Amino acid sequence: MEKYESDKTFLARWVAGELSEEELSEFKKSKVYQGFNRINNEAQKFKAPLVDKRESLIKTKEKITFGKKKKLPNITWYAVAASIAIVLGVFGVFNATKSYTTSYGEKLAVTLPDGSKIQLNADSELKHKRFFWINNRNVSLKGEGYFEVEKGEGFTVETTYGTISVLGTKFNIKTRSKAFELNCFEGVVRFDKYATEEHRILKKDDRVIISEDELIDQKNKETLPNWMNGISVFKEAPLQEVLDEIRMQYNVTFQDEETDLSRLFTGSFLHGDIEKALKSTLAPMGISYTLSKDKTVVFLQ
Repeated sequence: MEKYESDKTFLARWVAGELSEEELSEFKKSKVYQGFNRINNEAQKFKAPLVDKRESLIKTKEKITFGKKKKLPNITWYAVAASIAIVLGVFGVFNATKSYTTSYGEKLAVTLPDGSKIQLNADSELKHKRFFWINNRNVSLKGEGYFEVEKGEGFTVETTYGTISVLGTKFNIKTRSKAFELNCFEGVVRFDKYATEEHRILKKDDRVIISEDELIDQKNKETLPNWMNGISVFKEAPLQEVLDEIRMQYNVTFQDEETDLSRLFTGSFLHGDIEKALKSTLAPMGISYTLSKDKTVVFLQ
């Protein structure tokens, strides 16, 4: 947790110019500093309302006359700073996001503020609001992730293909540049496809994919996504999709100008061994290949 989140006086001391050099240096390195600084600069331009001196004098004399002398509050930088801190909290931090990313062949477990759990597959990114998230349980996903959502107010996942809405369930989303797949393992989820009025209600063992911009309903008998067991499985998938999956797991590039990447592949490959993965996917397709010595480039022949 950042210090400005745990220390209630931090923002006030920053505006008042009372942070230590170390505190200020660390704060400037944070992701939200620019937003805080921009709003603070604008706040400094605010002007206090005009005061009616005559009315104030009359009220002061009345208090003296009736013996109701009260010490007027001192307007200090801390008061101003506290007000600005509220503005910063509402406007500066509200739109701040927190993101999680995975690289090639990497997987990551994420726990959200409400206790929901997400497993991210390789080459994926998850984002959500950094603050006030519990009142707006919305995340965005690029790549692939397995969700175990805690029950509560509506939970939504935004993808480039559409929105998935849930209350409490387990499901897997695969959203790549040329592939979308949604599998429901428990509970109920709703998928709303962008740019159309099409939607689907998925229950346990239901699957929906998008192929050539068409929603296709399928069934799924798996208890967990295959990738969580270290295997990628394909059923009549374009070869391009298969090669993309290998690339994400092993950080390799493919060089070829003649192979028909629209051919359909049914089969699987295990994660953890690039040579076995290539053999189990390309050999059945009758495709010859050469793997570079550093195992970063695959030359298709």
